[in-house]
Amino acid sequence: MKKRILIFFLFSMISMLPAQDMQVPSQYGDRPAQYILGGSDILLITVNLWGHVQRPGIYSIPSSYGLIDLMSSAGGPLTTARLTDVRIIRSNQQVINVDVEKFIKTGNSDLLPLLQPGDTIIVSGSAYDVFTRFIGIVRDIAIILNAIYLVSRIN
Repeated sequence: MKKRILIFFLFSMISMLPAQDMQVPSQYGDRPAQYILGGSDILLITVNLWGHVQRPGIYSIPSSYGLIDLMSSAGGPLTTARLTDVRIIRSNQQVINVDVEKFIKTGNSDLLPLLQPGDTIIVSGSAYDVFTRFIGIVRDIAIILNAIYLVSRIN
């Protein structure tokens, strides 16, 4: 019985170790951007979506999709998202600041640039999010200090 518990413990510890030297081969070589022909002959582009959205990641989207379509495909912004500061970083290192909140208020689609292959879209977090994380860290430190104090009082 003890051997089974030990083996189970070892396997569970090994499975929690991070993968080392994991190289993901690029199917596109050194090219930073790529058009892909999807089903029904739809032209797809690949973009990265980071930050405060429900499902950040790499998306292959129709070339006709805009920023709102992409964010909707990712489940929409989180409540902590700062929609006044969405950044699009182009493969040529150009940074475009987009005020999505202003688009939502006015409906003016001219405020939204077209997405290009290889774009990285970053949805920033609000100051409230930073404050909440800071308070969480302070709370955790207070719990640890309280536990140390209580243990010292017992001994």
